[in-house]
Amino acid sequence: MSFLRNITRNEGDASNTDNLEVEPTTSSNVAAMSTVQIRESNVENSPMVFGGQPTIKYVINNHPVPQPVAAEGSGNASDRRENAFKKVLKLHCKYLDREGDLSIQGVNVCKDEIPVVHPMILEIPFFEGKSAPKEERYQPSDKLSELAKNQQEETKQIQFDELLKKDGDSSFISIIGYPGSGKSVLSKRLARSYTWPHHICWHRKFMDMNYRDKLTIEELIFKKAFPGLDDDTSAQAFNWLVENDDKATLIFDGFDQAEFELKGNSPKEDYQTPMHVRDIMASLCSKHFLPNCQLIFTSRPHSMIFVPKSLRPSSTLLLGDLAPADMKKLFVAYTGTKSDKIWTKLNNNAPHLVPLCHNPLMLQMIISSQFHPSKRIGEATTLTRVFATVVENLRRSENLRYQEDFNELVLKLSQVAYNATKTGTVVITTEQLRKVGLDPSTVQDIVIQLFAHDGATNSRVFDGDCRLYFCHQTFQEFFAAFYIVYQMLVKDFKALLKNLFEDNWSVVRRFISGLLLDLGPLPDSDADSRKMKKEIFVETLHQRLAKISSKYVENTDDEALIDQLFDLYACVGEGKDSSIATKAAKHFPTALYLPQPMNSNLVPGFCFVMKHVTKQLDVLGLSYCRLDANSFHEIASVIKEMKPGQIGEMNINNNNLQPSNIDDVIGLLRVVRYRLWMRECFNRFDDGNGRRRVANQDEINQLQSALNKIQTRSKVYVDVGIILRSQK
Repeated sequence: MSFLRNITRNEGDASNTDNLEVEPTTSSNVAAMSTVQIRESNVENSPMVFGGQPTIKYVINNHPVPQPVAAEGSGNASDRRENAFKKVLKLHCKYLDREGDLSIQGVNVCKDEIPVVHPMILEIPFFEGKSAPKEERYQPSDKLSELAKNQQEETKQIQFDELLKKDGDSSFISIIGYPGSGKSVLSKRLARSYTWPHHICWHRKFMDMNYRDKLTIEELIFKKAFPGLDDDTSAQAFNWLVENDDKATLIFDGFDQAEFELKGNSPKEDYQTPMHVRDIMASLCSKHFLPNCQLIFTSRPHSMIFVPKSLRPSSTLLLGDLAPADMKKLFVAYTGTKSDKIWTKLNNNAPHLVPLCHNPLMLQMIISSQFHPSKRIGEATTLTRVFATVVENLRRSENLRYQEDFNELVLKLSQVAYNATKTGTVVITTEQLRKVGLDPSTVQDIVIQLFAHDGATNSRVFDGDCRLYFCHQTFQEFFAAFYIVYQMLVKDFKALLKNLFEDNWSVVRRFISGLLLDLGPLPDSDADSRKMKKEIFVETLHQRLAKISSKYVENTDDEALIDQLFDLYACVGEGKDSSIATKAAKHFPTALYLPQPMNSNLVPGFCFVMKHVTKQLDVLGLSYCRLDANSFHEIASVIKEMKPGQIGEMNINNNNLQPSNIDDVIGLLRVVRYRLWMRECFNRFDDGNGRRRVANQDEINQLQSALNKIQTRSKVYVDVGIILRSQK
């Protein structure tokens, strides 16, 4: 599986602009295409026009392509500008065609059979203090941030076809999302979605615009994108764009990869004045340049927060997860004839991995781990095993150039990841790689290169011009844990434990648990050192569980304590060690209230500990947790195996259950001693995006029938808005 986004630009044919004109596709058929397809027509080519109609020679995506209205050097100025822009547009289509989309290495998938689906696009109040992260620093990838919380609230959902509307709120849009959410893919699909000559889209990547010298906006948009383009064609095409900016959408992908920052006041210069890239972008944001043009940025969230108020977008959209139906479409397309078998195995053996499949990149990694399980690692049933399996599969990567000693490669890369996580950054420099004896080309499957270049080549002025980051932040966290477990000295490990249980190490801590407690030692690794680390880690884990549980009993309203407690359960679950879970269960609170959203990543650890709870519980409160059908099913499957009457009261109010979960609820009735609260715990729609509802009459009848069959010493009450009672 390849995780490097291809940013190498092949401009060898950029100067050949004379043989083809472009008729773009429409937004309505963009979902049916993945690349621009060009074929030659049988119609005779002629540069002249008869009856005012262009002669047709080429067809692109089954659309006839008009040839220039007049031959080169003839016709009026307006025609020459339009013809020039068509030539540039042809190069742009070739550029989009080369970019492509991500695919799964080692899985035979016909690209034409992969459905085009989009993540949920949600409008959020990013600049109103409700969503924005506070600083541009590393944050654990598991944290349910304010952005994710907004995603789960009743926010306005935007459809793909609505993004190119150019009303007041859409004149400047920022599309933000976390690693692997599909920002770049969405931006390229938008760029392919236009109707000539009524609306055109232009796509550029910020990583390709880190120029040192001053340049004009024409050079930035056209000449630098296609260095082989002659000056006259570039100038004529830009003049057409200026005259028709109301028909244009400029899409700039990856603002977080820019090496410049936007300043508050854009200089009031004209189009011919050379400027720094940051000033050109500021002039576009402020509408000083191309005032009627629609502008779209994509970025990770942390970079957009620093945009000055005067340059901020009029609307901010969050790329959320794939909708359940869309995720399943991609899953089936990627897994082909094995889809039913793999889907069933995943739901039975690792249901907690299913929610992660709603992230497009995580979906590919999980499928890869299921297609190519490792004999050494075993079935990929935990997140640690998924990532360990994917890394093992990289051995077979055709793009991996460092084949002499793969273990050495992983150990060196893990040291880089640890250093970056320790210093609180997601950006890695070439210099940091070379300090451990690595080169960017060595690890191209694992890291994304952000080259700063000038012109057609990717030449580097100095090492600092190349920045890198892991294609998914969780890779950085996995490799950081890998370094701690397999390379760090025991004395340094003991020192690290003082900080290891702080929030910013949460995901790394879980991977450490999985690597130490579940997976075996690496070949030729120091087994004694690993054993000592395991003993120290387990002892510290038990001490933390006892301390946090005791504090929580004294203050059940402290949400921070709840977060810490569930994070420790996640460590126990990732380790899959029953003896450790048994000790953890002894500290389980007899009254647990969780009146806040529960990250689906925390569910498996909670369930693993709950399996080992033998004491009586007075209250188990899971209201307002926003549990979906899968998460609730996983929790209910564990609880219904507990002793009859082991839980006094249970509250599942205000969750996102589906009708299929009624059997799970019925399974709880035997375990609940007194009362089950379940008001508005169902979702109105199957995709989980509707308002909550109470149980309907059929569900009430099923509950009452199940209550009537329960043999208990006292009555059991179920509150669904009305009170249902068991027959004592």
